[in-house]
Amino acid sequence: MKKYLLTALIAFGVVLPAKATPTVDALFAAISATGTTVAVDVPRICNKSKDMLGMYEYQKNVIDQLTICLHNHNGNSAEVFDTVLHESVHIAQACKGGHLFNPESIVKEALPKEILTVSNLYPNAQFNTELEARVIARQQDEVYVTELIQEHCK
Repeated sequence: MKKYLLTALIAFGVVLPAKATPTVDALFAAISATGTTVAVDVPRICNKSKDMLGMYEYQKNVIDQLTICLHNHNGNSAEVFDTVLHESVHIAQACKGGHLFNPESIVKEALPKEILTVSNLYPNAQFNTELEARVIARQQDEVYVTELIQEHCK
C-alpha cells in the first residue's frame, strides 16, 4: 500500500520533503495498521470533479479506503501532503466513531473560508468531522496525525 502510493507520487513528479520521510513512513504504517487500503486516481471518485483531491470511505465490512486524486493536484506536492493528512484524520474519526475534539473548539480554530466551504459542500451531519479534518490538517503535522490514528484505532 505505502509503496504503491509512494511509487505513484514519484511517477507523477510529486516529491515529499526528504526531512519528513521517517515521519511520513510512520503515518503510512499507522494507516496500514488500521486495515485501510490506499488507492490513487480511482475514476469513480476522482473524475467527479477537478476539485476532488481525495476521499476517505468507511463502511464496516464493506469499504475502508483512502483515495488520493493525484491527477487533480497538478503536481502540487504540498497539496498532496495536505490531502493525505486531511484524509488520515478521517481514519482516526472513523475509529472513534465521530469527531475527535469538542466541535466548538474546532469552530473557533477554523478560518471563515473553511466554515463557508464545509457548510456549502457537506451535509450538516458531516459538518463537524469535515471541518475538524481541515483544521487539523492545516494546523498539525504528520507526527500529530499519526498519534491520532494510533490513539483512536487501537
